[in-house]
Amino acid sequence: MQGIEVKNLIYSYTGADNQKKKALDKINLTISKGEFIAIIGMNGSGKSTLARQFNGLLLPDEGSCIVDGINTKDEKTIWQVRQKVGMVFQNPDNQIIAAIVEDDVAFGPENLGIMPEEIRKRVTESLKVVAMEQKRKFAPHLLSGGQKQLIAIAGVLAMRTDYLVLDEPTAMLDPLGRQAVIETVHKIHREYGITIILITHFMDEAVSAGRIIIMHEGRIAANGTPGEIFNNPEKIKKMGLDLPLASQIAGNLRRKKLPLSENIYQDRDLIEALKK
Repeated sequence: MQGIEVKNLIYSYTGADNQKKKALDKINLTISKGEFIAIIGMNGSGKSTLARQFNGLLLPDEGSCIVDGINTKDEKTIWQVRQKVGMVFQNPDNQIIAAIVEDDVAFGPENLGIMPEEIRKRVTESLKVVAMEQKRKFAPHLLSGGQKQLIAIAGVLAMRTDYLVLDEPTAMLDPLGRQAVIETVHKIHREYGITIILITHFMDEAVSAGRIIIMHEGRIAANGTPGEIFNNPEKIKKMGLDLPLASQIAGNLRRKKLPLSENIYQDRDLIEALKK
């Protein structure tokens, strides 16, 4: 099967009291190639723990995670999984290891034993995708947080991954950095068909995904389109989450008797409704 299939997955960690605690409890999930999925939930809900299952950074205690037919528990093929599933983390400083941008992007392909000519080609192409080619000779520490995150994404793209997992990639960025990263992620999905799995606590980022998964207390509490998810605001609020800002504004305006549709989740939806 092509895609990621999670079956009855259970994962526990040992707490400060030396007791086992379930971080993931009987997760069942299928992600098809080419999807754009957002995973949301409060801190401690299990969303980042689930993200680390996709490329074998964490392994199930029970159940399985299968990537394109490869079981992440199989030690012989774990590197195949990690070539297929690239990860970008919250803090880009934890991923950038080279003194020059182009060397950092080249690091992954070099470890795969790719020929130098092909590596140079991949570095150039990946930096172009994230609009950072002009920074290829820069030292990463001279870049902004958003630019560093784009370099981290370029490093994953240079590995020719099929799945890009981003674990709260904009949490440490200013609004301009956030916008640049999210626009780039959508460009990668739209133009290159790479499967995107975005873990975020920003509802305005999640609402632009094709499908949203809500994690709550280690389980999948909801799974559906943005419309299906945000059409139940009471359920959202019970899980400690907010509606997207556009939905909140539209709700306030409806209460002031402005005749706005219920299906307003993104800024552009609100702008179009107000124009009418």
